Amino acid sequence: MMSKSTYTMGPSFQPSFTKLPHTEIPSHQAPHASDHAPWIDLSAHISFLDTHMEELAIVSDTRFYSMEDRMDQYQTDITSQFEYLQLRFKHMDDPMDQHQIVFEHLQQRIESIESHRKSQHEEIMAYLRSEFPPPPPQP
Repeated sequence: MMSKSTYTMGPSFQPSFTKLPHTEIPSHQAPHASDHAPWIDLSAHISFLDTHMEELAIVSDTRFYSMEDRMDQYQTDITSQFEYLQLRFKHMDDPMDQHQIVFEHLQQRIESIESHRKSQHEEIMAYLRSEFPPPPPQP
């Protein structure tokens, strides 16, 4: 008994090959070279090759479309992850912008307080000099 390989799709959409039973003609029934024309053998071989070429075309097409589907899924996944990261970065930028605004406001406030403190220091020193003049120089 001979078997012929054919292509089938497995449960995970991975190609697999199974052996299908093929009935062999018993040798006492098989035509002998003297009983039939040589073109009959050639015709059988051509038919056999044609069948295998069709099977290979199906396998090739199936693999191509399976690979194309995987590439589409990969592209969809990458695009989705990219959009998610963009959104995350935007949400990170918003608080950072807010922190920058608060930082600049605090910096201005500190500068204002330092300026006010400096002016108060000068006023206090002028008051102290007027109330407590320096001692006269010693002869």
